[in-house]
Amino acid sequence: MRKGVALKGRMVVVLAASILALGLYGCSQPGEAEVEEAMAESGTVAARVQEAEKKADTKNQIEPESVMEVDGEKEGKTEDKAQSSNGQKVSEDSVNTEDAETSESEEIKKDFPPYTVSVLESAKVMYAVHPVNIRKGPSTDYERIGSLNRGQEVLVSGQADTGWFEISYEEEKGYVSNRYLQDNMPVEEAIPTAAENEGQPAGQPVQAVTEVKSVAGVILVGDSRFVQMQENVGENSCTWIAESGKGYNWFNENAIARIDGSVGKGSKILINLGVNDPGNLNNYLTLVNAKAAEWVGKGARVYYASVNPVWENPYVTEEQVEYFNSQLQNGLSGDVQWIDSHSYLDSIGYKLVDGLHYNAETYQNLYAYFMSCL
Repeated sequence: MRKGVALKGRMVVVLAASILALGLYGCSQPGEAEVEEAMAESGTVAARVQEAEKKADTKNQIEPESVMEVDGEKEGKTEDKAQSSNGQKVSEDSVNTEDAETSESEEIKKDFPPYTVSVLESAKVMYAVHPVNIRKGPSTDYERIGSLNRGQEVLVSGQADTGWFEISYEEEKGYVSNRYLQDNMPVEEAIPTAAENEGQPAGQPVQAVTEVKSVAGVILVGDSRFVQMQENVGENSCTWIAESGKGYNWFNENAIARIDGSVGKGSKILINLGVNDPGNLNNYLTLVNAKAAEWVGKGARVYYASVNPVWENPYVTEEQVEYFNSQLQNGLSGDVQWIDSHSYLDSIGYKLVDGLHYNAETYQNLYAYFMSCL
């Protein structure tokens, strides 16, 4: 029955196509060539109708599972739409890689201040007077590429306008602060190598602890270095206000109130902070100068001890320590007395155990020195 209906439908379509073809030539009688052309056109239309019906029948016979597969195939084709300008398909990975490369090329790099280097007429040998880092450029802003031990010899080829020396290091140029290089070998014994000292400098042989001066009314304010010092000096009469890992915020929000509660006539307040946050230099200056005026007005004396030497660690460099000390010393008011314990340790020797903290003997020497300054 369906085939009969379909056949009739096709005949109607063919007939309509024939009439349409004849109508194209108006009301005039067609010639033989025209009739043949009209019939050919009718045949083409009929063929197209038959092909469309065949596709419809095929689609109705597809199983549901196959439909899902076709949908999946279509999805795959949709995902492959990304093409290059020449019509070639570009894989998703290629597109992502290109985006990543573009992003990387557009990344804003840190701007370093410009500098110039005056080249020496002839390179000269110099010696490190202290363990110091070697950097890619002439300031602490640049990446660390190595280090020198105390007494280590280097070949200097120039000097930057920042003051830093340009040296030869592993077939490339490096830079070392001019504070740490001198023309002559240091007189004192050089520190052991990293292998001999498990990666940490020992300085000169540490001298024996001198007799500790007994001082009343001492208030010691500091970070983990003072915490460990307290543990290593035995019984004493000092008031210790110290906590590990602390800096300016703790000093302002916690320690100041505790000092205010302990200070009085004859008190001696010694502060030793900054190794954990040398970037707070100006904050320390402002707060210490203001509070020192108050404490001195109550009959106390106020001291600030320099941040002491460090070695390789993730937190602070020796260059930062040196800069902090020099700026702090110059910025403190006349109410604050400066104690250069950094130079003292350089002169007698010290031993670091982890880049920041000292062994017991060094803490005992440092404590004895502080008491002698009060």
